[in-house]
Amino acid sequence: MRVQPQAAMKPMEETSPLIPVSPLQRPKSLNDLAYENLKEGILSGRLVAGRIYSELELARGLGISRTPVREALLRLAAENLIVFHPRKGMSINYFSREDIENLFELREAIEEKAVAKVTGHLSKEEIQKLREILKEQEECLRDDFDESLFLEADKRFHLFLIEASGNRFMVQTYNSIRDYITIPAREALTKKGRAMEVIQEHRAIVKALAEANMASVRETVRKHLINSKRMALEGHDEQKERGS
Repeated sequence: MRVQPQAAMKPMEETSPLIPVSPLQRPKSLNDLAYENLKEGILSGRLVAGRIYSELELARGLGISRTPVREALLRLAAENLIVFHPRKGMSINYFSREDIENLFELREAIEEKAVAKVTGHLSKEEIQKLREILKEQEECLRDDFDESLFLEADKRFHLFLIEASGNRFMVQTYNSIRDYITIPAREALTKKGRAMEVIQEHRAIVKALAEANMASVRETVRKHLINSKRMALEGHDEQKERGS
């Protein structure tokens, strides 16, 4: 009986153990960093309307060369947040009363339609999420008022409702105009007591949504938007008087 030779055993391949590290994030370019810093400066009010800023002045302030600043300014101009002045520099775009009226007309159309779609369809978890955002706004009023955090929470409150509608085009449109809304909204918050009024109006909206009361939801949202527009227009007029 002939014994068949055994096949040679293949050596077992060693598997490398998983290394407990996270993938590295690519560092942002100077162009992106300059853009984000300048945009935050515009929306936070650190860069004030009515003043002309030179490219060199901004580059020195950021501690970088003029090239990434120039690229950042071109992006901001494309978003209509700044205006160039030949041989002088740039200034924050001035929003007229008509601009504010038009912005709120679009905002009302989006938000009123969105809340009508979600009323009676929000889960308990979603209602709780709105309450958590509202709590964040309330905390901004304690001690020193943090205007930027308040406006960020305000944005998330309204965006949450629009996203809940499931209409991605409404979400895209709202995101595209929200930065424009922030500028007059910041002026409105300078009004004494307005921040607390916003919180009270948001509370009323959440209560109506929790009760799935369509009439109450429509009424509270409309009241909130009317008050927001009125305050934004008053802030605009006062800013115009200061600049004249």
